[in-house]
Amino acid sequence: MTPRLDLHLARVSLIGLCLLCVADSAPASSVQISADPFTNPGSQHMTEVEPHIYAYGSTIVGVFQQGRVFDGGCSDIGFATSTDYGLTWQADSLPGITVWGGGGQYQRVSDPSVAYNEAFGVWLIETLPFDGSPHEIFVSRSGDGLNWDNPVTVTTGGSYFDKPWITCDNWPTSPFYGNCYIEWDDAGAGDLILMSTSTDGGATWGPALTTAGQARGLGGQPLALPSGRLVVPYAGGSGVRSFFSDDGGNSWSSSRAVASVNEHGVAGGIRNANLPSAAIDGDGTIYVAWSDCRFRTSCHSNDIVFSTSSDGETWSDVTRIPIDDVASIADHFLPGFGADRNTFAPNVGLAVVYYYYPDANCSASTCQLTAGFITSQDGGNSWSDPFDVGGPMLVSWIANTNQGRMVGDYFSTFYTDDGVPHPIFGAGTPPLGMFFQSMYSTCVNCPSSSSRQAPIARSSEEVAPIAAEEWPAEAAQSPSGALRVSAEAYRVNIGAIVPLNASGPAAENGAVRWEVEEGAAGGSVSGGGVYAAPLSPGVYHVIASSGAERARLPIKVFTVR
Repeated sequence: MTPRLDLHLARVSLIGLCLLCVADSAPASSVQISADPFTNPGSQHMTEVEPHIYAYGSTIVGVFQQGRVFDGGCSDIGFATSTDYGLTWQADSLPGITVWGGGGQYQRVSDPSVAYNEAFGVWLIETLPFDGSPHEIFVSRSGDGLNWDNPVTVTTGGSYFDKPWITCDNWPTSPFYGNCYIEWDDAGAGDLILMSTSTDGGATWGPALTTAGQARGLGGQPLALPSGRLVVPYAGGSGVRSFFSDDGGNSWSSSRAVASVNEHGVAGGIRNANLPSAAIDGDGTIYVAWSDCRFRTSCHSNDIVFSTSSDGETWSDVTRIPIDDVASIADHFLPGFGADRNTFAPNVGLAVVYYYYPDANCSASTCQLTAGFITSQDGGNSWSDPFDVGGPMLVSWIANTNQGRMVGDYFSTFYTDDGVPHPIFGAGTPPLGMFFQSMYSTCVNCPSSSSRQAPIARSSEEVAPIAAEEWPAEAAQSPSGALRVSAEAYRVNIGAIVPLNASGPAAENGAVRWEVEEGAAGGSVSGGGVYAAPLSPGVYHVIASSGAERARLPIKVFTVR
């Protein structure tokens, strides 16, 4: 695979995806790991939605949509990669897929997921490119999670492919060690489920196969067991179902029920397909989670629940995750379940990122969308106190789609080999002429959550000293006080995008002009007051003027290698 040497520095804005690293003793800071870099027409900028994450050793790769389009897809698939357990991040967009990302032919792409193949030492990102109807599946490959080849085609045909997902068999005990599998459905054929297998590290793929009985459904997440069995939980019928293969993907069983789903309709016009989220631990126990109201009186709101299986055939009773009391009015949905593959019963590490409303009976104008996180150290027998990692935010702050406001149809959490779970999730702040919705995670040793900025840099970026000038970390005003300037943050990462606000009589009675005192070396500021930080650390000054009034706002720009 040819290294891609033009990896650009991802902007860190207030509209991205975030990744969370959590220590055993206390929650860590939420940090922003990417932001939509595109400006093409037809997409909603700046938005990032629908993430998946995978980790191997100290390397973590998160993937997500950038520049969401109202009626499907996005400008390109972004990725954010950390090679040091989430301490620092590098981010970019995949090459060779869309015309906006460079080198591709498609206008849109959607539904990314990521996996690592231990046998071949290769990272794989599956994507769904399209112009009109999506009927092709791509896989991009990388040896380091940073430099990605142009994609290979997995399959083409069908009428309307949807929700593909990739996994690889990383169990040395398995007779199919090194196989990779992709599941998807053909929505135009009644959500007919299809499977394809690769035996050469994702370079080539086998034919699209149906299951015995031609199972139909959506959102399958295949998982390999130590025995070599490949189990695929998915949403089908009125509940969660599963099927499996015992011959390396040459044939697939008929499906069987995991559990029925009882769901309280989520308020606020949020997009919520309630797809299952699946993970596997060191014993080969499979965990499948979804949102469900069966434990609540009159189904008044949802819990996050899960079921387990050791073989994909027999499943446990549904278990409720005790995020709060069943009498609460909070509503929980869109879970991303993770299990530590280096832990074994009875000390299995589990972690779940999810979204919730404090009040299930809110409206589109009042719902407080919040991302939460909770962990277990004993396989789900007991759980930590939950804590918030993103939000609260109004649903009007996030991307709009023809199926409702969107943070994503799926989320995930994955453990690095140091035993730390890393969720990935989207969060937003009030739009200022554009959306500010980005990807986030958490990191044990990252900057405090007050900055909400991740240390994202190119691998070649060196740490530069911060200017010695005193930095007040507060709003500024003109000498008369008639013009006041404030920012979403006063200490930001290199490349950050920061909304500014001008207030006071001078701003109310006249137009505000913006400039950066240091010129292009200090970044740029739009006519609407959105500051883009430069790629060099230092203290820079944004000047706001209105009439004779002039306010000088210092902003500290930093980076961490």
